Amino acid sequence: MKKIIIAAVASLMALNANAALINIYETNSSLNNIAQSETVINSSTAPTYSFESENIFYSDAAAHGAPGFDNGHNETFVLTATGFLDTSLYSALQFFHDDGMTVSLAGNAVYSYNANTGKRDSGLISFADTGLVSFDLLFWENYGAATLLTYGVLRSGTQATEVAKIASVPAPGAMALLGLGLLSLVAARRRKA
Repeated sequence: MKKIIIAAVASLMALNANAALINIYETNSSLNNIAQSETVINSSTAPTYSFESENIFYSDAAAHGAPGFDNGHNETFVLTATGFLDTSLYSALQFFHDDGMTVSLAGNAVYSYNANTGKRDSGLISFADTGLVSFDLLFWENYGAATLLTYGVLRSGTQATEVAKIASVPAPGAMALLGLGLLSLVAARRRKA
């Protein structure tokens, strides 16, 4: 019985998916477009700050019920977010942002605004149901209070709009842990029989 409990706990731990990785790169130079933002990322040895989040929903002005950016980033910075989006759950995304950004799903650009702007609404960006796809976002803030809100429209149609959930797929180590847990269950069952 003890082995079965240990195996079950190991299996449950393996199924715990981590949230998307968000990196922030601070800079003292003015940012006006995607190319300048990419230069900041490429010239950095490491992000200024990294954290995980299951959604991308921030506003330094505390607008829309959104928290401020972690660690007080509110001047000039580049933010990248990488993870996965379940397109069987969502049929569209909508972004509100106050400077430029670009978003890709499965490596294909779905939205881009390559200039500084006041608060802007991307409108609804629809896409096909292709299952779990990679999600990549690049956003920059150029001198000011930053806003970056990501909403997802549910494919089921039961809810109109909610904060989109971005997640990661289980890491190879987590998959190995799940396999080990399942093998332990099988071994315990055979010994009992």
